[in-house]
Amino acid sequence: MPTKRTQKRRDFLKAAAAGVVGITAAKFDRVFASPQAWTNGMQINPAIDNKRVICCHDAKMLPNLTSSTNWTSQNNAVDAARIASNMDQMAILLTQKSTASAAWNAIFQKPAGKAWADIKVAIKVNAIIPAGNHPRVAIVKKVCDVLVDQLGVSPSNIVLYDATDNAAATYTATYVSLTDATKIRATVSAMAQSPLLGGMTPVTISSADHPAACVANLVNGTIDILVNMAIIKVHSGPGTSYLYGSCSLCMKNHLGTFNNADGKNGATGLHSLDAICEINKHDAVIGGTPPRQQLCIIDALLANGNSAGGSWDTRVDRIVMGTFAPTVDYLTAMKIMADVMGKPDRNNNVPKFVTNFGYTEAEVQSAWVEFAPGTGIVNPPSREYSGRFVTLALSHSSFKRALAKFIIPHTAGDLRVGILDGRGRLVRTLAASPHETTILWNGLSNNGTTVSAGNYFIKITAGALERAATINVSK
Repeated sequence: MPTKRTQKRRDFLKAAAAGVVGITAAKFDRVFASPQAWTNGMQINPAIDNKRVICCHDAKMLPNLTSSTNWTSQNNAVDAARIASNMDQMAILLTQKSTASAAWNAIFQKPAGKAWADIKVAIKVNAIIPAGNHPRVAIVKKVCDVLVDQLGVSPSNIVLYDATDNAAATYTATYVSLTDATKIRATVSAMAQSPLLGGMTPVTISSADHPAACVANLVNGTIDILVNMAIIKVHSGPGTSYLYGSCSLCMKNHLGTFNNADGKNGATGLHSLDAICEINKHDAVIGGTPPRQQLCIIDALLANGNSAGGSWDTRVDRIVMGTFAPTVDYLTAMKIMADVMGKPDRNNNVPKFVTNFGYTEAEVQSAWVEFAPGTGIVNPPSREYSGRFVTLALSHSSFKRALAKFIIPHTAGDLRVGILDGRGRLVRTLAASPHETTILWNGLSNNGTTVSAGNYFIKITAGALERAATINVSK
């Protein structure tokens, strides 16, 4: 049953469509003044825990990638069949169903009394800079194939969009067709053109200095299902210190849904964390019955590790999937951006991704599921042992006794610890495990003799990561 507020809004829209009421700009803003669909404890999908997030790690999804590729060669480099198969497995793990068909049926929900052929779907992609980093065609195509072939959605009712950039310049006729099953079966919006998305509508955002322009067919409820497809971009440089975690993921992807608004306290373009959270609580995003945004995917095959746009610079070989954008973003920022890419949260804002929605970090962290095809679940150990290798602290670093404390990522590679003399020659090899955080050296060499007084080095290596510290051994 719709709530009183929702029913009132629906009645207003029906009357407006029939010409019964006149709509002035002021009246319009009051009606759509940042309605809050989110309340703490709300479940996006009754069959799927909001906190549950699935990550697939598989380098074979990009078997033909070269070090420098444009958008066309990126798509030619992927193994589309493997990506589709992996996404089926992700859907199974997300829903905990036994088959891919049952899993996708659990993920996508339609309003009661409406046929799948009449369902309208919007897929928010990231289309900034046509030659840059975008959700790969194979990932978008898999979702559209599920909607069209399994559920019966009409391709003409699916629209790819980015309200601040021209998605049609990226997802061209080379990749998109209404009838060719080898391509993405959908329409593509050039900005928010009518009638695909109904143009843009002003919406009040209390955390911004003036109304935002929002996709009209999301605001008025015409869109039944919203799919959020983001990429990883790291923002850096002057003027970006207010960016939450300095990263662009699913929540921030909606700046291509709500645009032309300035965040308060000096932040521009709705980049303030309060504004980002507010638009992700908005009725346009998660309103409706069932809630509109039903799936969030981060294409982390490639990432922009050092910039906000342009070509990729970091190979990550992952896809992330969940139903709730804040938990998808939080876990991606912690488990991939910090642990794998070495891009930690500079401003301690990432926890707010979930705490602003009523969750604690601890309850969300335990919901991450990472798997590698052919290997199974490869969840990392607790975060205490899986952080980035950034420190090597020594204590008792003289008198023939040294205690090294370290943190490494679980994905870094084999851990090696050695003691070297002042000329760089190996004196002692020490056993170590990623599950340990301390190493104790007793001043003995590999042959069991006590080393001479002088300067030595403890060198810890994990894959391509390396740290060393000086030890002074005195008699």
